[in-house]
Amino acid sequence: MKIKITKGGIFGADGEIAIGTTLTVKEEPTGWAGRYEVISGDTKDKEPVLNPKVGDVTAKTAQEVLELQTGNFMTFKAEAKKLLGDQTPSNKEEIIAALEELATQP
Repeated sequence: MKIKITKGGIFGADGEIAIGTTLTVKEEPTGWAGRYEVISGDTKDKEPVLNPKVGDVTAKTAQEVLELQTGNFMTFKAEAKKLLGDQTPSNKEEIIAALEELATQP
């Protein structure tokens, strides 16, 4: 694994290791936490962070949107509008009724 020193206070046999120095180590030196960054190394037991591409979001079902009704109204309404389109009612009760109807359709 390769690490890069990002802050001072790390000492080796010849004194303090300069900031910006790259070192190869067998395992992460957790005692140096906050003073280095991992450049490359073992990714075992690590999960990558993947952000969805724009437009690559799966739409919620009517039932999933109905589960949002007790939370933030604007979030609930925005999700409902994705399913109901321009026919989305303006008040919460009518939105719930429209989603319940949509949820019961095959």
